[in-house]
Amino acid sequence: MFMRRLALLGLAMAALAPAPSSARVRWSTPGGYRLRVAGIDRFDLDAEGTDTGQRVQGRHRLRIDPTIELGPVTLHLELDVLSGQIFGDTNSIGARFVERRHGDPEERFDGWTTVEPRQAWLELETRFLRVEAGQLGSGWGMGLVAGDGADDSPEEQSRWLEPFGDRWSGDLVQRLTVATRPFAPFEHGELGDLLVGAAVDQVYQDDQASLLDDDLAFEVLGFVEYPGEEVTAGAVAVHRRQTDRDGDRLITTSLDLHGRWTLPLYRVGGELRLQAEAVLEVGETDRLRPAGSPQGVDLLRLGWAAKGEMSWRCPRVATGVEVGYASGDADPDDGEAHAFTFDPDHRVGFILFADVLRLVTLRGAERLADPSRVGVVPAGAEQLPTDGAVRNAWYVFPGVTWRPGPWQLSLAGLVAWAAQPFLDPSATYEAGGVARNHRGQPAQRFYGGEVMGAAHYGFVVPRLEQVRVGLQAGAFVPGGAIDHDLADGAVYKVLGRVDLRW
Repeated sequence: MFMRRLALLGLAMAALAPAPSSARVRWSTPGGYRLRVAGIDRFDLDAEGTDTGQRVQGRHRLRIDPTIELGPVTLHLELDVLSGQIFGDTNSIGARFVERRHGDPEERFDGWTTVEPRQAWLELETRFLRVEAGQLGSGWGMGLVAGDGADDSPEEQSRWLEPFGDRWSGDLVQRLTVATRPFAPFEHGELGDLLVGAAVDQVYQDDQASLLDDDLAFEVLGFVEYPGEEVTAGAVAVHRRQTDRDGDRLITTSLDLHGRWTLPLYRVGGELRLQAEAVLEVGETDRLRPAGSPQGVDLLRLGWAAKGEMSWRCPRVATGVEVGYASGDADPDDGEAHAFTFDPDHRVGFILFADVLRLVTLRGAERLADPSRVGVVPAGAEQLPTDGAVRNAWYVFPGVTWRPGPWQLSLAGLVAWAAQPFLDPSATYEAGGVARNHRGQPAQRFYGGEVMGAAHYGFVVPRLEQVRVGLQAGAFVPGGAIDHDLADGAVYKVLGRVDLRW
């Protein structure tokens, strides 16, 4: 039914589009395959020394994303033919709280059988008008709230800092967008590119909802964006209404501002790129019903990130630093919720957010939902896991990347603090309301620090655009918020990577 409606809409858009002087039909089928083999040390997830049992994991993804162009109308498709774990250890910790789009962590080899049609959408693009309709990835700015899961373009990958980790899933919405360039008829310069528009969404999957799990989430958004070559800036306001499968509701309104400035520095043979994004979110929800507010809570959350990078063409070196903030909640038992969570695809560091806090909060949700521990299971246990995203944090994330010939070599570091003392709800409840972390120790702020490095080698083979093989590795040294007595030492992680692109 969805594809039939999309086809009818495509015919209507093609019929309404102005006929170009030389209509063209163009077909392309790019795609890519990635293989990841990760190994990580054990670390305690609670005071009892619970461990995931997962040391080595192999995952892969085969994705194809063809496009068909018919004059000003383009049909975009995306299909994951294979995606998920294919060998290694499984992890049963917090399995009931893992999002559907990440697969079942107890299913060892689901990556050999998964086939997921992800995107099918039409785009009409003229000088004055832009229309999008269908199921597509949702992304904005640096991706603090909405990330489409797409990798950086080959041009960006060859110029700027190497990211650590991967984007796997991305947010998907069923969207209708209508936008216009109001100054295009009068201005042929930069002002003519200003885009103003509105959209309506039904969320297919993101970090808050899954249509496949019978969560119903709808959004209305308005935006203004200037997509210049050197300066890009925009603002989007989003109103969201969501009803979960269990009847819980979420109503939010957010204002998201972003900007990027790329400045050529011809005298030194380089470029300077500055970018930032800030998000303010207000609303209400009964997904959280603490003892002090059994009817639900009001939301007031703030997050921002800023990044500066310098790239030289000779030598091919890029260096830079990202700083960011996600608000925390000093009193989770009152009638207000302040903890802001980045989109999981905005990657910060390598181990702390992606692994340590993700697994600690999964275990925390599991303990909080255990009636033998707390007597009555409180509402909101499913909201505790971070899904590997930044939450309740300040961080500084510097790095450098050097590309001598076919090699790419990178070094980076991360230092992070909790915006509010990092506490575990179950351990805090057991301590009579005194703030405690997941190991039953007094809640503190310093998460710790990471050092990480990477080496990759790229080459071209017949019928492939690029082949890259390499390794990313890092060590996380926990601070007092994670390890009160600092007795456990560092947590090490290694990630082997193979990427094919055609």
